[in-house]
Amino acid sequence: MDKENKPSSRSIGRRKLISGFGWALVGLAAAGVSWIGGRFLTGNKNQLSVEPARFGSPNDYPMGSVVKKNKVVLFRDKAGFWAVNAVCTHLGCQPVFVHQQSMFVCPCHESRFDAEGRVLAGPATENMSLAALRLDEQGGLVAYPKEKVRPGYRFG
Repeated sequence: MDKENKPSSRSIGRRKLISGFGWALVGLAAAGVSWIGGRFLTGNKNQLSVEPARFGSPNDYPMGSVVKKNKVVLFRDKAGFWAVNAVCTHLGCQPVFVHQQSMFVCPCHESRFDAEGRVLAGPATENMSLAALRLDEQGGLVAYPKEKVRPGYRFG
């Protein structure tokens, strides 16, 4: 073999190059799986709406009303109004209120919460929070998602 056809000692072979790319892809895939697994195990509780939800006049809502604005669900019963921050405490998904069952069901992993946001079934382990309710200058109901109130809270 002449000198011109000999591979230099500095060059890397095609197999090493392809193998290196393969291992890099395996590493990226492992990092992605780890990130997703970490999110699944630790959850994402920073999904609450920052903006207040404006519902308008309390007179617009008869007894038994359930109304959603942004990520807040407003309820009315004999004792008054309450607002649930409809953000699953497991991964931050947005649960849907199922009227027939009077419960929230999370579309991501099937966590279930009652109408006051209390966990009925996991994987969520923490209750959804209740938002503070106040009247604005025009007498309209406004929910403040970042201002949490105690369980059982009713407005009006």
